[in-house]
Parts: sequence; C-alpha cells; structure tokens
Amino acid sequence: MKTTIKLLAVLVLIMTAFSQHTTASAGGGQAFSFKGPSALATFSSIGPSGCIVTDVFVIASDGVFRDAPGPDTILSFASVTISQYDICNEIQLLLAYGSASPLTEGEFDISKKLDSAALNATVNLFDEVSTTTFDVDVSLSWIGTGPISRQHTNSHFHTPGCIINSHGKGTSRTAEASGSVSNGATNFTPQASVDASLVQVKNGTVTIGCN
Repeated sequence: MKTTIKLLAVLVLIMTAFSQHTTASAGGGQAFSFKGPSALATFSSIGPSGCIVTDVFVIASDGVFRDAPGPDTILSFASVTISQYDICNEIQLLLAYGSASPLTEGEFDISKKLDSAALNATVNLFDEVSTTTFDVDVSLSWIGTGPISRQHTNSHFHTPGCIINSHGKGTSRTAEASGSVSNGATNFTPQASVDASLVQVKNGTVTIGCN
C-alpha cells in the first residue's frame, strides 16, 4: 500500500505540473502521458534549541511527456519544498518552494535498476513568509535499500460532459537519501532522509469533453 501511494504521489506531481499543456475543449478529447524515472526524498530535523523544525521534500525526474497528438517532450526537473516552523512560538519562519527545469546533462542521474541516484542542481525558491526568492544548491545521493515492487493504478472520473480515464504502472524501491540542500549559510538537510524512494512510472490520461 505504501509503495502504491508513492507511485500515485509521483504521478500526481508530474501530471499536475504538466497537464496545463493539454488543449482539451468542450466536445473534444485529449490524451497525455508521462514515462520515466524519479527520485523522492523527505527530510526532517530539529534545531539545537528544540524549537525549530525543518522539513524538506525533494523530487527529481527525468522522462518523456507527450501531449497527443503533439510530439514527445523530454522533461527533466527538480522540485524542492522547505518548511521551517517554530513549534515553541507557533510561528512559520520559512515556507519556500520552487523547481528547476530542464536539468542539464549530469545534474540528475538514476540507475536503470533503481539502485542509486544523484542530484546536483541549483533551484530557485520563493518564500511565502518573506515574499522573497533565493537559490539553494542541491547535492543529494540516493541508495536503494529495499526490494523492487510493482504497482498498477487505474482511475475513472465521469461527470455530465466530462470523462477522464487514467492508467499508471510503475516499479519502486525504498531508499535512503543524504547530502545537502543549502543556501550557502544553512544546510536544510543535516540528517539522512526520513523517507525516500526510487521510482519508474508510466502514466496515460485521456480526457473527453472537459474544459
């Protein structure tokens, strides 16, 4: 069940990010798909005072997106979300997120057998608290720790005048990620990941009559 949830999370993140490319119109139909590998990692740490909790989520993906009947588009991207919360005073100190796309050759590498992965890229983040932007240098590595598991997902959404059918399948492996996500002054990932995985997904979605 947990690996299926991870597969769904990857599909939702990727397809939500790129579904705006579709051109479905009333009475018409559209199909789009994505296939490729991804690496995910969640980090959580508490500062020396015991008050500041830092949570970081990173996903990197390298795949092919198709918005039929258009051509294939190579998609490689890294997304980073950072939250810092003062639990003693109940204050959100930082809530920053952003992505880098496309990644250049060598910035993200993942083995075909999902044994390992590495991400070395710079990502620009927007902080909702201060309404400012800043860069983080991401240097993370993943090592597969669990067996390969396989999952299939199917969803069907029907309303008057709108039909959405989606199918996904994939393989995944639990992993451990470590390294740094740093703005030059602070490493937001001083400890190894609390959850990580390496995933290979293939998803297709068809919409009919949806605006």
